[in-house]
Amino acid sequence: MTDFENFDERDAASYGYWIEEKIRFADLDPVGHVNNNAIGVYLESARVSLFADAAGEMYGGNRGGFSWVVARIEVDYLKEMHYPGQVRVGTRIEKLGNSSLVMRQAIVFDGDVVGLARVVGVCFDLQARKSMPIPDHVRAGLTKLAGPIVAA
Repeated sequence: MTDFENFDERDAASYGYWIEEKIRFADLDPVGHVNNNAIGVYLESARVSLFADAAGEMYGGNRGGFSWVVARIEVDYLKEMHYPGQVRVGTRIEKLGNSSLVMRQAIVFDGDVVGLARVVGVCFDLQARKSMPIPDHVRAGLTKLAGPIVAA
């Protein structure tokens, strides 16, 4: 594992895991740009996709008896986005702990980084309704897909 020292959140090349989302007309607000709630959905879609790919299974439901919850999210809105169009959302793991992680995300529109996020996620036991250790196979998947990381 490597350090996070050289990470540049405004450089798309710093992110290892990507998805694409289509901007919908319904994503606009009265000002005519993409609303902050829609941006939250783009970020969430990338996290859900990463967690599913890292676990090697469909995310959601009760598979494996665990899920992920967001404990904290910070979003910086850097530039407007407009309909029509597509966005790319990049994700990288900053820190991977026993039951939690810190991830960084970037939204790219028309070649520019237009939004940034820092998210603290917690692996959640659906039966016990509390945090749980990240399963080894998920930890390995996260490291492979969205690393390099720093062990917390």
